Amino acid sequence: MWIERWQHLLKRLERQGAGVYPLEIKPVATEHELLMVEERLGVRIPSEFRNLLLHFSQQVGMYWHLPDEALLPIELDDMPSGDFGWSLEGLDFPYFGGDDEGSDEQLYLQFHTAGNGDALLIRINDGSVWYWSHEEDEFDLLAGGFNDYVERVTALGCIGADCGQHRQFCSEDGLDLSLTSSQIWLNWLEQYLTLTLKQAMSNLELLFIYVSMHGVKDPNVQEVFSQFDSSEVYHVLRNKIEQTLPPADKKVWSEVLVNVCAVEARDWVRTLWSDQNDMPSSIRDYLTAYCLPAEEGLSLVLRDIENQTVYSYTALHRLRHFHNPNIITWMKHYVAFPIDGWDTLLSESQPSAETLFEWLNGSEVERLTAIRAVCQMMQQGMKPTPLVDKEQWRQLLSFWKENEILRKNKQLFSQALEGLDNLL
Repeated sequence: MWIERWQHLLKRLERQGAGVYPLEIKPVATEHELLMVEERLGVRIPSEFRNLLLHFSQQVGMYWHLPDEALLPIELDDMPSGDFGWSLEGLDFPYFGGDDEGSDEQLYLQFHTAGNGDALLIRINDGSVWYWSHEEDEFDLLAGGFNDYVERVTALGCIGADCGQHRQFCSEDGLDLSLTSSQIWLNWLEQYLTLTLKQAMSNLELLFIYVSMHGVKDPNVQEVFSQFDSSEVYHVLRNKIEQTLPPADKKVWSEVLVNVCAVEARDWVRTLWSDQNDMPSSIRDYLTAYCLPAEEGLSLVLRDIENQTVYSYTALHRLRHFHNPNIITWMKHYVAFPIDGWDTLLSESQPSAETLFEWLNGSEVERLTAIRAVCQMMQQGMKPTPLVDKEQWRQLLSFWKENEILRKNKQLFSQALEGLDNLL
């Protein structure tokens, strides 16, 4: 029944918008293949796992992940994702990083490697399943036997193999479905797999639950919000943002707010600049960019940036949400080497072709900032307003392609020349 349960889980996850990869189930191993691996290792594979390889599958792989917008219950330490399986071909002794070969490493067989490099192990003498953290050099018992391990992981949604996911569902006896954290996760997962937008349309509380799982990018979701009282929606969202939540959760609810009730939030956002509060500056900047009139919001952030030393990445992270050409005028006074950060801010501030041409004709730091911004825009399919003659661009880019000293700079101008027809 495992295969049916895995397939059913993946279908439900995919239907709800999760990232799903094809389920991998290879044919069973032959006795000869098992003997060859055992001869290579010099030990017999624990019997329960051996029978699984011989009668079920020699290799299984399952991978899935939730949308970035999904908010997990606050009681959970880490966001689960699917990373589960085993492989006869990859079966080997683990490497624990020590100098003395063959001590503890000869007591286990590694059947799967987590994405963070940690190992899932079978202890050879009793077939129990363990997790080993390479950073902490610690072992966690997951199950007393391999079949029990597969059953428990399957019941938990084939959760990932790294310690952040396993440990929140483990007791001293291994993965434990009776733990409060396990029940919270399973209840959340079931609601994620079953709740639809149609069901949430008539109930604001359900709609917020749906949005906490799927985000608000879908125009259909934004349309549903318009059917409710905007003042009530705003107050609920404001309360969620003001609660003591991780910044990532505040950001998700802030994204919902700016998409469904930005106008209602204006006066509150203004108070974030005058009242004493514990709102993270990144959240305040984001709300300011999308809730206040452009010039008002930009002036507030610029004044705050200028109260300290201006660094490129600080400017980028605080201003990138505005997409405002006035940023380009402001940053011209501050741009300096190294230009990492300035180039991205320039490309995201809606530069005109005329402005880019001006920067390409400017100082060295302006020229190199501009050409990197141009290449970024080409890669992302962004086009400036075509106010400069294409032939003028071609002449200027060709000149610097020939006269730049560093090869990497020549390559940037060459890349811009090759994509010029798509840029302007």
